[in-house]
Amino acid sequence: MNVIGLYGAIGWNVVLSDNPKLLKQSEESWTHGASVTLIKDGEHCVSISEERLSKIKYDGNFPRKSIEYCLSAGNLDKNDIDLVIVPSMANQQFYKNYMNKTIEKKVKRYFPKAKVEIASHHLCHAYSSVFSCDYNEGSFLTLDNAGSILFDTVGSVFACENHSFGYFNKKKNLFKYYPGIPQTNNLGNYYWMWAYHIYVNKIQKDIKLTDPKYRETFCGKVMGLSAYGNIKEFKTDYRMHFEGIPQVALESMPGRDFNYGNLSPENKAKQLQYNFENAMLKWMKQLKKENYINDNLCLAGGVFLNILANSVLRKNKVADNIHIPPFPDDTGLSFGAAAYGLFKNKEQVKLPHNISLFGKTYSDEEIKEALGGTKYTRYNNFGHLCEVTAKHLANNKIVGWFQNRSEFGPRALGSRSILMNPQPKKNKDTVNSRIKHREEWRPFAGIMLEEYQKDYFVEDYPNEYMLYSLVVKPHRRRDIGAITHQDGTCRIQTVNKDLHPEVTKLLQKYRDETKCPILLNTSFNDNGQPIVETPQQAIDTFNNIDLDYLCICLLYTSDAADEGLGVDLGGRRII
Repeated sequence: MNVIGLYGAIGWNVVLSDNPKLLKQSEESWTHGASVTLIKDGEHCVSISEERLSKIKYDGNFPRKSIEYCLSAGNLDKNDIDLVIVPSMANQQFYKNYMNKTIEKKVKRYFPKAKVEIASHHLCHAYSSVFSCDYNEGSFLTLDNAGSILFDTVGSVFACENHSFGYFNKKKNLFKYYPGIPQTNNLGNYYWMWAYHIYVNKIQKDIKLTDPKYRETFCGKVMGLSAYGNIKEFKTDYRMHFEGIPQVALESMPGRDFNYGNLSPENKAKQLQYNFENAMLKWMKQLKKENYINDNLCLAGGVFLNILANSVLRKNKVADNIHIPPFPDDTGLSFGAAAYGLFKNKEQVKLPHNISLFGKTYSDEEIKEALGGTKYTRYNNFGHLCEVTAKHLANNKIVGWFQNRSEFGPRALGSRSILMNPQPKKNKDTVNSRIKHREEWRPFAGIMLEEYQKDYFVEDYPNEYMLYSLVVKPHRRRDIGAITHQDGTCRIQTVNKDLHPEVTKLLQKYRDETKCPILLNTSFNDNGQPIVETPQQAIDTFNNIDLDYLCICLLYTSDAADEGLGVDLGGRRII
């Protein structure tokens, strides 16, 4: 069976304009994170988000390019697809197009022989986590800003999904799903709306909540800002209620001042983060007490991109084992939908070894074609390529690193990364001024050899997908000054030769050169652009931003057999 999971606007164009006249239409039709997943004969073939191909950040439009990409990667045509699962979404236009059959007709034009089904937004989030882990049974929990719209008996909008939980047993083909009580536990919406007010207060700009240039970024910006708050005493802002079933209703509404006096934006951010973490933790503890959560817990939904909250859940052991996929946001819905399609037919998906790398592999020939007539240096020994690159990094050069399959999800995890020496604190500002042009309070992440984690960090649990924030040991903070945040934490990714052989080899060579097993790691993209996907995009981006070097790697097998590519270009080098 060949199954497609497809998420995006079907039958309408997402409004990207900030024209005030279109704001109402925007709210009715807005969506983000369009993506496609192909599962071929029970085996995951490929997943891709539309933004990586369209170059429109957070693109929510119909994923035409992603469909072509997936069919090409699977060596299939549109008639080979048996089933298409479409996750529902939190806008009214989706339901209008569902009721008038536009969605089914549009999908059928692309996949004429496929059966088309609609699945709950939250259910697809849950499946994306459950079927990207190796737990045979356990519990799941979904939290986001908004999922499927709920209607009342006369067809008016009643509420949206914002939390759900349940139990699964893969061997018994069992999946119990409990939608949350509407208007409670809306942690995602709570954080997003308050983050908007705090950010506007911080930068002193008149920005609309729905401004397409900003609306997806408020939460991440304010999470970083929270490290600069210096509140010593916090006021908890939640209550538990509803007939003994644990619910959290956050009392402060955006626009009020938390009722805590005239706080600075930094202290508001810190208070918001505290309330968010504390409410989520209390609620999950109560769920566990009531036996809704067991030892294996799968989490999904955009809320779990908040790595500070994830870390609190981990440290407080809300479950013995916690799994968050590298794609917990709406990008991952297409994978969850495809996995749901298989599970309904009593099949389970076979995954690649590394679940963060779901993109396709680019061949030597495709890389050569992207390079065109440009001269390049070829390294027939991969270790030599890494040695050369490590020396440049040791000399504070900024390197674009392109290897293997691309990441599926919002994080650069060593496949499409910009790397730099993390040791001098000033390198944070260097990367920001030359490449990223972000707010000065926002931190940069790191990537490290996992065997050195205890030497640098308080926590010792693996962090392969950069989903937790770890505390840097005090005596190590100056050693990795460019990636140690204001509060002494670091968003770090741990790697090993099993899951990440290429970048692990580079880190080993960098360690040999500098005695440091860590590099600054940020996403390979220009400011305001999605992460690069193709070799051509990598080269084009290199030509347009102030990188010193670009390294393009072929598939890794051994030092003797594998190769890297290199090019002299405009006084800089692609190696």
